[in-house]
Amino acid sequence: MPKIKVYFSDGSTEIFHEEQSFVSISFIEENNSDDLFASKGKIYGLYSHIDAGLLPSFLELLANSKYFSDVENENIVFSSSAITKIERL
Repeated sequence: MPKIKVYFSDGSTEIFHEEQSFVSISFIEENNSDDLFASKGKIYGLYSHIDAGLLPSFLELLANSKYFSDVENENIVFSSSAITKIERL
């Protein structure tokens, strides 16, 4: 099963695998207000590209999500901007 190792700016790492699903977390503006509210967005699944492994599908998630969490464990929210390196395993 294809996997990637993701490095974060705080020194932590996470291993993500094919068929793992993530929900993007976006922010919406309330009508006539400057207040922003967090909202679950689109669900992205990791799939393996024939040449690039999981990188294209994971980069698609990052490009469309300021924050994201694993669908199976929404207790941890990851910041897309805190990722410093992605390694194919």
